[in-house]
Amino acid sequence: MSRSLPAVPAEQVSPPVRSKYEAYTDQGGLLGAVTYALTVLETDDDELAATLASIPTQLFVTSSLHDDAIDEADAWGDDRKRRLNEHVTVGDLVFTGVLEAASSLPDGVDLTPVLETVRRIGRGQLGEEQLEPATATLEETIARVDERGAVWGDLAVALIDAVGGYSATQLDSLRRTATNAMFVLTVVDDVADLPEDLDNGVANVPIALTDADLTAAESPSRAVDSFLESDAPRRLEALLADRRAAVEAGVYEFADSVDRSDAAVLDAVSRALSWYCESVCSVPVEATVPSARQREIRRQLTGDKATRQQFIDDLLASLPFEPHVDPNAVESAVADLPAEPLAEVAIMLSHVSTVTDGVMSTSLSDALDSLERQANAPLS
Repeated sequence: MSRSLPAVPAEQVSPPVRSKYEAYTDQGGLLGAVTYALTVLETDDDELAATLASIPTQLFVTSSLHDDAIDEADAWGDDRKRRLNEHVTVGDLVFTGVLEAASSLPDGVDLTPVLETVRRIGRGQLGEEQLEPATATLEETIARVDERGAVWGDLAVALIDAVGGYSATQLDSLRRTATNAMFVLTVVDDVADLPEDLDNGVANVPIALTDADLTAAESPSRAVDSFLESDAPRRLEALLADRRAAVEAGVYEFADSVDRSDAAVLDAVSRALSWYCESVCSVPVEATVPSARQREIRRQLTGDKATRQQFIDDLLASLPFEPHVDPNAVESAVADLPAEPLAEVAIMLSHVSTVTDGVMSTSLSDALDSLERQANAPLS
């Protein structure tokens, strides 16, 4: 777990770009954490897991910064050259970490499929402008989100497959689950970013799902009002519910196929989250889960059955979707796990959830609330 991501020279980067770098690292690190957990579960090698996990993390940062350089350049005015330089150069500096990670892997780890996936990410970016928001159909925008989500899912799966141990069926289950999860997160984020996407001429699912032509609205606020007043939010919720159900089914399918004890899975998750919190995340755990809250979580998970059940009920209720699980069955599974490691995982998951909510919308209701606040914000 000693591999940390390369530092970006803060003194040479403006605060807005530094903030973007940190936010994208926090987001990309979630892909890395999944890669880490599945690698360490199979290999018990933290150094290998950290090296592989750093690859999707840093590629996500590079891709996101370069994407912003394309989408936002027209709005930078006289500052355009400096901002372009920062976005592109910081993205390139981060990519050197990918090269370093790849060069440090053991000889038996074949990254050929990973490299092809990276090429697909680049080709996908080149095709970004092929869809026009005024004419793109819902089917076309869904296909593009699926394609981009599949690329990141394929990347994580290719890295996991590089160390061996998982069957083709398991890898396919992971790939489908990752694609559907990325679809949900992307579409929800597109709702929150609707004014920006309209301004930048970017086609997305929320725009295509709205019967009215949002691109013809007199102003961004009018476009947002048209979207919110339409039945698009309801149709989006139905679309996302189907994808969330697919994610949940995929997780259960993969979990049922893993021949590891619950304690071993908990240990792998704990090690992955520790890597994320200590080596990746820009926010310290104590900032989102204060000491008093950490003590309360430990008390609940080391207490009696009723106390544990209350914690589980509260946790399930706080999720941005309604999982199809029996809370009593969850409590029974939890009761057989070591309490202190379980509490540490719960604390880190609480931290990750808070950080994620801070850098992106994770539920449709949050995205709609954010959109409404933007529409009602006074003009500066």
